[in-house]
Amino acid sequence: MTNITVRTLVKTFAAFAIAVTFVSVTSFAGEFTVHPGKKYRATLSLSGVERMADNAMIARKFRALGFTSVRVSGAGEKRKVEGVWPGKPTSASLPRQIIAVAQL
Repeated sequence: MTNITVRTLVKTFAAFAIAVTFVSVTSFAGEFTVHPGKKYRATLSLSGVERMADNAMIARKFRALGFTSVRVSGAGEKRKVEGVWPGKPTSASLPRQIIAVAQL
C-alpha cells in the first residue's frame, strides 16, 4: 500500500467518523436552538482520526445540516465553524464534537 493510499483511507475514515457522530442520536449531548437569518459560531474538538478531516469536508457537513455561508478555520483537534441559519427556528441536540456554540 502506498503512502497516498494510506492517507486517503485515513481521511475517508475520519469523514465517516464525523458523519456518523453528527447523525447518531446516542452520541449527542446538550441542545441548542438556531433562528432564521442569525449567524452562529461552533467550536469543534475532534479526536482520533477525526483530526484528519479537512475543513472543506467539515463545511460540507454543516451545509448538509442546512447552514449557509459556512466558513471553517483551524486544523487538527480545534476547529471553528461559522454559518448562517436560513430556515425556521430549530432545536437540536449537539454532537459531542461541538464544545461551544455562540450567536454572532
